[in-house]
Amino acid sequence: MEAVVSSARVECPHDGCGRYITYHKLEDHQSACPHAACRCPVPGCDFAGPPPALLHHLNTLHSVPVHSVQYGKVLQLQVPVSEPRRLLFAEKDGRAFLVVGGTLGLGAPIAVSVVCIRTGASSLPHYAAKVWAKGPPAAANGRADIVRADIEVTSSKEPGAIAVEDLTFLTVPSKLLGGAGPSRTVSLHIRIDKITS
Repeated sequence: MEAVVSSARVECPHDGCGRYITYHKLEDHQSACPHAACRCPVPGCDFAGPPPALLHHLNTLHSVPVHSVQYGKVLQLQVPVSEPRRLLFAEKDGRAFLVVGGTLGLGAPIAVSVVCIRTGASSLPHYAAKVWAKGPPAAANGRADIVRADIEVTSSKEPGAIAVEDLTFLTVPSKLLGGAGPSRTVSLHIRIDKITS
């Protein structure tokens, strides 16, 4: 009887997966399945779906801008301080990343980090990000100040449940912001690297 149960295969219940897994390994597969549901990070929204569906949901229902990113290449963004969330979509493998930000007080108006939207945080590949902000050029010499952080990207199926303070983040001081008042922006540069081992 044990041999029959051990060899029984069941289909993964996540939409889009279609894999058949031996019964005793189904729980492990479900926790790492790339089609497992991830929750919307927008407060008050109950949507949950696989990363591609969440990407579409965030862009169409919540107007979160989507930017294509290539591993190992720099993406430059002008991000409003009032709404720093941005979706980064890696077309090469369909991974979705959420740029998150928030105010910390202490004279630093914004802290920025990157979260990979997926289940199976311990599964490969892992990701690292280099994030830097460049201020406007100084009037005296035309040079701009830059702050930078090297970040091990956290993976989460509930990116909205992670507080920026709980991540490794880049703190952007006020003098690096452009614009004035509620229309202030930060010039962000982001490079995501895929680590396969």
